[in-house]
Amino acid sequence: MHASSMESMRRCLDYFFVNSGPQKVVDIGAMNINGSYKELLPDNVQYFGLDLEPGPCVDIVLNDIYHLPFDDNSVDLVLSGQMLEHCPHFWLVFNEIFRILKPNGMAFIIAPSSGPVHRYPVDCYRFYPDSYQALAEWSGLRLVQSWKDERGPWRDLVGVFQKGRHVHPVHHHKSVKTNVNYQFELNDNPEAEIQVGTRDYLEVLKDLHALIKPKLYFEIGVRKGKSLALAKCRTIAIEPDLHPDFLAGENVELHQCTSDDYFFFRGENLSGDSIDLAFIDGMHLAENVFRDFMNIEKRMSVNGVIVLDDVLPNHPIQAERNRCSRVWAGDVWRFAEFLIINRPDLKLFWLNTRPAGLLIITNLNPDERSLWNNYNKLMRKFSETTDTPPPVEILTRQNAIAPTLENLEKIIG
Repeated sequence: MHASSMESMRRCLDYFFVNSGPQKVVDIGAMNINGSYKELLPDNVQYFGLDLEPGPCVDIVLNDIYHLPFDDNSVDLVLSGQMLEHCPHFWLVFNEIFRILKPNGMAFIIAPSSGPVHRYPVDCYRFYPDSYQALAEWSGLRLVQSWKDERGPWRDLVGVFQKGRHVHPVHHHKSVKTNVNYQFELNDNPEAEIQVGTRDYLEVLKDLHALIKPKLYFEIGVRKGKSLALAKCRTIAIEPDLHPDFLAGENVELHQCTSDDYFFFRGENLSGDSIDLAFIDGMHLAENVFRDFMNIEKRMSVNGVIVLDDVLPNHPIQAERNRCSRVWAGDVWRFAEFLIINRPDLKLFWLNTRPAGLLIITNLNPDERSLWNNYNKLMRKFSETTDTPPPVEILTRQNAIAPTLENLEKIIG
């Protein structure tokens, strides 16, 4: 199971699955290989994992993939990901999905539109957007929504199907999911709250606004709105869980949702403008910052600048993925280090700011696609190093430069 498939299935469940008590969920091709959709489901569902061989998360081993061992009209939800390409007569499976679904039951199907050959035991097909509409017409299901995920190498086609016509999305894109953890259990080590740096990050951001003079400013994670207030131009702000003391300034287009939701629903539409200055200060996990950077870079102006917060934790506790200190940087530092290896074309400048350092990124390329094309491989590497502590050079800020106005002028050019 690759990361983008899990993320797409989570979106399907978040927006179209109504958890109204015990429901029967069937997962076709369920074996847990680097992850399972089962972990995305609430505990009160009846989960049946189907596959051709025994293994983790497999409850029923199928003798015949074209006959599912369930009564007609008995299943509430069917899941299937990375199965159709391995099924020689996949259209017959759709007939079975229609048969076992209850009236108004749902099916969430994910299959690749590209990627290398991977036989389990065969690899027969790739799927394009029109194929899901054709399968809906063939089987009698209704295609509610479909989209193509551009993250490689698989570029999955995601389909939401229904046996009926009464589906309504559970959530609007003003998501209730939180991006900032305001309540957490504090560590009892006072050293975990240490702050170093020669200037406050807000002072540096103010200087950057004055130097760049952006026409469009973009900010993820607005907190109380202090950094947002520095902008004197058109501003787009993303925050799913506004702080009670938040005050929006003028010219602010506020979207109360996660950044993932914003980019999914807004797509390419930024009213024709490119971003001149962006500040990423959302969820402090490397994988979230990875997606935020990818989505923002493709919308940047040629000479645009991205500023990344919390790249220099002052103490290992501040770098924990689960927050347990007031000064919290998470593992954002891992993404900054990752850029050195995977995007040598970028220019990176670490700044010695309070409370947890800034990274200025220039020489951006909106047409660059290596991160998109290799997303799942790179995300797997991330998942394998989540327990890696920040190195000494990060904790001691060995490579950070003084955030003086003179240095900022040199960076911006």
